[in-house]
Amino acid sequence: MKDSKGFALEVFDALSRRRRLKRDKISRDELHEFWSQIADESFDSRLQVFFDMVDKNEDGRITEEEVKEIIMLSASANKLSRVNEQAEEYASLIMEELDSERLGYIEVGPLF
Repeated sequence: MKDSKGFALEVFDALSRRRRLKRDKISRDELHEFWSQIADESFDSRLQVFFDMVDKNEDGRITEEEVKEIIMLSASANKLSRVNEQAEEYASLIMEELDSERLGYIEVGPLF
């Protein structure tokens, strides 16, 4: 997953999981719906797409390791080697801010 195509596939997989689609192809209407969500620049929509990309097991939680993985994926897709090198530090800072109760995970509900 070290390129833009890999990142695009991750976005597709996340949007498919959210809609419970179990196939490799989508209809034109589904594509339009996917594109609408990706193009929505609102914070809530972007946060939901991010959360869906990270929460691959669909347990409603993301861990520090999962945050690190998505940072590394995004950095690789955007050729940001320095960010990739500091992914662990950035993930730790994100968890410190968003996991104020130190549960070891972030839930999307409290973020909205």
